[in-house]
Amino acid sequence: MRPSENCGDPRVRTWKIMVLPSLGQPDVPLEDQWELFTTLCHILHEQKRFEELERMTFSALGSKEFMRDKERAREMEFMCLLACIYNDSSYFAYNIMRELVIKNPESNRCWNLLNLIISKADDFRHNRFLLRLTHKHPDLVALGLLNGHNCLVAGTYKYSLAEYTQVFKQDKSNPIIPLMLGLTFTHMACQKFSGKKHSLVVQALAFLNTYVGNAKNLCIIWAEHITN
Repeated sequence: MRPSENCGDPRVRTWKIMVLPSLGQPDVPLEDQWELFTTLCHILHEQKRFEELERMTFSALGSKEFMRDKERAREMEFMCLLACIYNDSSYFAYNIMRELVIKNPESNRCWNLLNLIISKADDFRHNRFLLRLTHKHPDLVALGLLNGHNCLVAGTYKYSLAEYTQVFKQDKSNPIIPLMLGLTFTHMACQKFSGKKHSLVVQALAFLNTYVGNAKNLCIIWAEHITN
């Protein structure tokens, strides 16, 4: 019998009717599937098979069963982010992290992760994103610091000085801000054609001394916290 003649066979039609509905009913419970997925991810991480870990986590994002639960979907998104960071896939890690920063602009952890990803990135897509975000959140210290860092790396010291000065007014106890102000004034003083070098050096030393004082206070606070 030729394959085309099978379509008229009633046994074939009956087989289709009986088998196809069962395809939508998995034999493995959802919780067991999730446990299997997370266990496999842990094994891949322990064995440092980060490329396979990244493929596994991104493939799991296509699971409708997993994505129905909001908490589980958030956990999967974070697992994808970690897999990209471990695999040095800065391009995909930035795409995920950008959405997390937009949703959680007040989270210091999000900003720390974004800074980590930016430091490994090969492009400068984040510059325009951070500038656009500044219009929505002009008072965010972390955002101002990152904008200042971008200007400092680009060599536009006056713009970086403006960003650091703005965040210093908001948080004078943060030691990283006077440190960056001191470094910026030092860079400006070292320029060949900069004027008033003496004034720039004095301001740099003043902010560096402020950094030392703030850092000592922060160390004392941490020591007391650990002791208690």
